[in-house]
Amino acid sequence: MLPGVDASAHVVNCFRAKYTNISLDNFAHLWVTKPAEKLANRYLQEVGKSEDIAHCLRHRFFLERLREFHIQATSGVFINIGAGFTNYPYLINTPIASCEVDKPNLIKSKQQRIQKLQSSQRLSERDILFLRTTDLNKSSENKKLFDSLSQWIGSRQSFILMEGLLYWLSQDSVNSLFKHLQQTQAAGSLLALNAFKPSETSKAIFQRLRKFSEKGYGIGNFSPNTLSETFHENLLGYKLIDQANYINLSKQLDEVKELVDKDSVLEEDCYLLRKI
Repeated sequence: MLPGVDASAHVVNCFRAKYTNISLDNFAHLWVTKPAEKLANRYLQEVGKSEDIAHCLRHRFFLERLREFHIQATSGVFINIGAGFTNYPYLINTPIASCEVDKPNLIKSKQQRIQKLQSSQRLSERDILFLRTTDLNKSSENKKLFDSLSQWIGSRQSFILMEGLLYWLSQDSVNSLFKHLQQTQAAGSLLALNAFKPSETSKAIFQRLRKFSEKGYGIGNFSPNTLSETFHENLLGYKLIDQANYINLSKQLDEVKELVDKDSVLEEDCYLLRKI
């Protein structure tokens, strides 16, 4: 397990595997390792005990919207930017053409593991294109990525997911990313993402996340990006059609003990936007 964003992908996967009745990720356990579990437990102790539940709620929100999209747009495609060790293509009842985007070393290890899991029939075959990008904070990388995505998507409707991605990027990079998205997606397509609001930065738990990212993940001078609500409401070419935060999502499920203390929850809002 490499330090940095790769380590974060392992930790978040451990969270999903811990409460599959909430996350609905029945394959997350296939990616769990002892070092990752150890780091995930350390994360919960040093950042916040509700973080595992919060990440499960986030995953469920996006999975349910993806399933709805696939029912309505049977020829649509799914793109997961910053896919980590998620299993979305395998959690859809019928196969969906998918593209996963991530760092080269993470993609390599995931492909090797998928081959073994498919050979042992623990994962079914899926049509997945893997694209590698070294740094989405580089404009040249963004252009190269979206040139490839545009060619692959063509005129098809798409569901593009950016889960746990935007707070790793600078605001300039986020703006560039959305500009490319606007030019890539066809009308009626969906864009799903999560982000911290600026108000979250005043919480002690947010500062603990920063500290853990530096010491636990080895990311120096980490300052998570935040996006105001008006950013999504005024996004050129898109209409905000759904929004939820972890506290609200926890109230909707009987399986979850309701998250009530805002100061003890590192809240991200989950957004769903339609291309117009």
